Amino acid sequence: MKKPFDFKNSTALIIGGGSGIGKEISRSLCEHGANVIIAGRENKKLVSTINEINDGKEGRCSYHEVDVKSEKSVENLMSHVRKVFDDKLNILVNSAGTNIRSPIKDVALTDFKEVLDTNLTGTFLTTKAAQPLLKAANYGRVINLASIFASVSYPDRLSYASSKAGILLFSKTIALEWALDNITVNTISPGPLLTEINKKVLEDKKNYNKFCERIPMRRFGESYEVITAALFLASPMSGYITGSDIVVDGGWTSS
Repeated sequence: MKKPFDFKNSTALIIGGGSGIGKEISRSLCEHGANVIIAGRENKKLVSTINEINDGKEGRCSYHEVDVKSEKSVENLMSHVRKVFDDKLNILVNSAGTNIRSPIKDVALTDFKEVLDTNLTGTFLTTKAAQPLLKAANYGRVINLASIFASVSYPDRLSYASSKAGILLFSKTIALEWALDNITVNTISPGPLLTEINKKVLEDKKNYNKFCERIPMRRFGESYEVITAALFLASPMSGYITGSDIVVDGGWTSS
């Protein structure tokens, strides 16, 4: 395999591709030749990201706004994807996510629903809607971003951990259902990363150092350190891997 990560003539839809891990995955897929649509709620962020990614890259990146909590909005997105990619999609990455940190006594139902609707229900809606396009392509790959907090947890992460645990079993179930359709469904579980969603933790140096004590590598990871796992799972070369989870956590869950 001279070029195991050659994505020429491949198409990808990255939900949450305007920032964080989704942005890095979008950038890397374009660098390796894929045609990519990034989707999210913030227009300015999406425009800025595609301008940055398209600067000299081999692939091409465009964008479309979506609210993953809205079935109608997701349907509009998929109609756009059908037109741009001729009714076929090779790669779907669900990277949109939010986190509201509180102990259970302070968790409002609205906050709990906001996190679950964005992280879990959004993944359900986009994955379900993309299935016909993935099946019509020469190969299909679904990559859902879970978290180490899907299997271990931390105080004040009730809503987030619940949503990410749901993503793990959601993905395993769909992997079984689509195993004969040439569509693989896998997850990546990152540990603490230097991304916008962790801004509150990063701003508190004491809290950051406390977190790092749990990590054998004693640091947060960079978004780009998740990319190799994403490229591998997105590649046609990973066709016999489905229902699996790749943990990228600096050793946290092994300690």
